[in-house]
Amino acid sequence: MNQKYIWLVTIVLCISLSGLILVQINFFKKASEIQEEQFALTVSKALDQVVNKLKVDDMTKGGYNYNNSFSNNKPSKNISVSSSVLNINIPMNPNLHEKATLSVSTGSSHSVIAEAEFNSKGLSGLSKAAEKLQNQFNKGLNGGSYQVGQIVNQMARSNLALSERINMNDLKKVIEQKLTDNGIKLKFEYAIRSNSRYVKNSVNYFTNPSFDKYSKQLFPDDLSLNSNHLYIYFPGQQKFMVQSYFMLLPAFILTLVLILSSAFTIFIIFRQKRLSKIKNDFINNMTHEFKTPISTISLASQMLKDNTVTTTASTVDHIAKIINDESRRLSYQVEKVLQMAVFNEVRMKLKLKATNVHKIIQVLLPNFTIRVEDRKGNMYQNIDAEHDLVMADEVHLSNVISNLLDNAIKYCKDAPEISITTRNKNKGIVISITDNGIGITKEDQKMIFERFFRVHTGNVHDVKGFGLGLSYVKKITDAHNGQVTVDSIPDKGSKFEIYLPLKK
Repeated sequence: MNQKYIWLVTIVLCISLSGLILVQINFFKKASEIQEEQFALTVSKALDQVVNKLKVDDMTKGGYNYNNSFSNNKPSKNISVSSSVLNINIPMNPNLHEKATLSVSTGSSHSVIAEAEFNSKGLSGLSKAAEKLQNQFNKGLNGGSYQVGQIVNQMARSNLALSERINMNDLKKVIEQKLTDNGIKLKFEYAIRSNSRYVKNSVNYFTNPSFDKYSKQLFPDDLSLNSNHLYIYFPGQQKFMVQSYFMLLPAFILTLVLILSSAFTIFIIFRQKRLSKIKNDFINNMTHEFKTPISTISLASQMLKDNTVTTTASTVDHIAKIINDESRRLSYQVEKVLQMAVFNEVRMKLKLKATNVHKIIQVLLPNFTIRVEDRKGNMYQNIDAEHDLVMADEVHLSNVISNLLDNAIKYCKDAPEISITTRNKNKGIVISITDNGIGITKEDQKMIFERFFRVHTGNVHDVKGFGLGLSYVKKITDAHNGQVTVDSIPDKGSKFEIYLPLKK
């Protein structure tokens, strides 16, 4: 796929995922708001039931004075709110001995049917109180449920202390019962405030002043000017709300899986694109590697057929040697590719046996020392490890060390300065090979152990190879339960280290 189209697909996918994330965030936010609203409504419903029960209990405990005799009102300065059947008279200057009266007028007759003590706290609210009582009376009368006693009882109890109207010892049980009936089984703290003074509160009510509190007015139909409220809050509300979001967890997980899958897909696309480029380089290198010996063999064959060329014994021997060397070179390259292909398809059967690492190094060094010295370089060795016995396949371990030494020589522009050292570490042996070559960039270091990958050095054919050597090193080391690492600086050199566990 063209690089431009890959980036286009990536951008479209990123925009789509971003939109999906925004939609999910908005969905979770709305769901959270709905959860909080539902919880608040449920608490409000439960508190309404508490207030209603307290009101019923208060009316049940109260008594009233019912007088059905006819009498005339005593003259007094009052505020009167009237209908065709009802007169309510409340004294303008009340004291403890004056009465609030409820009377019925029928034609010219005027009868006081009930009276009760009414201790007003001020004159400003008396008119509203009278109007409120009038409305209550009219509502009960029109609805067919009017009972004078209830109104009188309410007037009598509206100014009593809350401790006389509410059983404070049972209040917590009442609240807990109503909350449970509505599906809320959380620990709560509560308080009752009359005007600006708290008359009852739970032990830990004031320990969390910042918590959101729910409130309801107590005895809302009272005619007094007192402001009585019930307050409640839940210390574990936030935890409860978070737990309630678990129902949204599947949607969140699916969205996360989709995002990760998309990211992985993009990663695979770019990886495949990179591998495609690496394989193209491999094909170019392989073509060059095969073309050279084939051309040489072809040229040598033509020389044998050419009658103008002197075919002395020495000439024929020289041409035959060229054909043989190039054929072996070609065969070696083919075999190398085939072995690498087989190694990646099936697990290689290693012939493990107790092997001395130092012995392998000592066998390999003379040949590589000659190559280094031929290029006016130096080979150093520091075989310092006290223990070098490992369980390994001797052939493959020799190939691993040979590959690293061969690379150290090939990738040096100047006279090579190469050292090989050993040391013991963490019940194992570390083989270090250091050179002064062209080095490897940080970006290339992530890829050098991949098949067919080659570090670009300007001319892709200036150093022969297929990009299989370090991949082979990595796979053999892993097969021996070891590790291979690289530390390199461009134009300074590289250091490869192989760690192998010692024989137990």
